[in-house]
Amino acid sequence: MNLILFGFKGSGKTHFGKLLAFTLHRPFIDTDDLIIELYAEQSGQQLSVREIHQVLSEKPFRTLESAAIHSLTSFTDSVIALGGGTLLNPNHVDFLRKMGQMVYLEAGFDTIQKRIFDQGIPSFVDADDPISSLRKIYQERKSIYESIAARRINTDLLDEDGVIAVLRSIIILEEPPNGC
Repeated sequence: MNLILFGFKGSGKTHFGKLLAFTLHRPFIDTDDLIIELYAEQSGQQLSVREIHQVLSEKPFRTLESAAIHSLTSFTDSVIALGGGTLLNPNHVDFLRKMGQMVYLEAGFDTIQKRIFDQGIPSFVDADDPISSLRKIYQERKSIYESIAARRINTDLLDEDGVIAVLRSIIILEEPPNGC
């Protein structure tokens, strides 16, 4: 069974996903890495996801993201971290739900703001009013994330070991016993 982590940028999807995959000896797949690979194959350029988004703009970026999502079909028993905007497309939700257990990593706005702005202003935020812009996007996406049937972990309430323990328990609860 795949464990599919989603949530806002900065919620810990990649961080906790890598830790969990390492402790369980499972593959870790970050869809941002897949986007980077696909873009490099198509353009011959090696850019970050942020740079790709800036170069392509929103709609072409989401098309590339869809290609990355659909390339996941060959993965099993993996930990998969989704980009923050992946589930804005309802077709992605339906597709991914069939691939594994969805887990929403949620974090409060203050946590998200600090983590994101520590890395600079992202391309999806209005540079003239970054905090208000981020807050608006956060609220919009939060309602989408909360509407998805998934396990939820508030990463503000647990330390790193606590989040990993909950993720491990989700896998134990969702996977059939050996031989079944």
